[in-house]
Amino acid sequence: MIQDFTISKCTRKCNVDGHALKPSEVYFSVIIPQAEGVARVDVSAQNWKEPPDDAIGWWKSRMPQAGPKKLRPAPTGVLLDTLGELVEMPGQEALAYFLGLLLVRRGVLVEESDTVLSVGAPDQTSEPSEEEQDTDLTLLLVCKADGRQWSVPICEPAAGEILAIEERLNDLLFTEE
Repeated sequence: MIQDFTISKCTRKCNVDGHALKPSEVYFSVIIPQAEGVARVDVSAQNWKEPPDDAIGWWKSRMPQAGPKKLRPAPTGVLLDTLGELVEMPGQEALAYFLGLLLVRRGVLVEESDTVLSVGAPDQTSEPSEEEQDTDLTLLLVCKADGRQWSVPICEPAAGEILAIEERLNDLLFTEE
């Protein structure tokens, strides 16, 4: 009879003395039976004697070198919440604008068709009159998934601000694994 077991990842600690296994350190892993399946036990080479008599299997490994952390995209929900916070924060208009545009590009948000709102007229859904063109303009962005809406100021940053905004966007868009 064949049995299928789930084996955990390396604990990165020696089961005998509890010290953290360092990069390049040699260690042994042992699979032992337990009442509800199997357990993995990691033991540093300095504490290794031999596998226990009831061991199902064992192997010798070396801890990998620490490399650069991998970046993964931030969850969409977090980005939408962040957009909502940025829209409310004075001085963050340019960052909110670019985050909004990026979420439109990703297909998470859509621009309400033919909508350019002037600040102070949230229910207006047509092009602003000549009198209103001197006021700050916003985009009405709508979440495809749940219908939430954000009124995001259209904000073209100064040339000196672009690199800082790009760095902030990267911090928002990606998280270390």
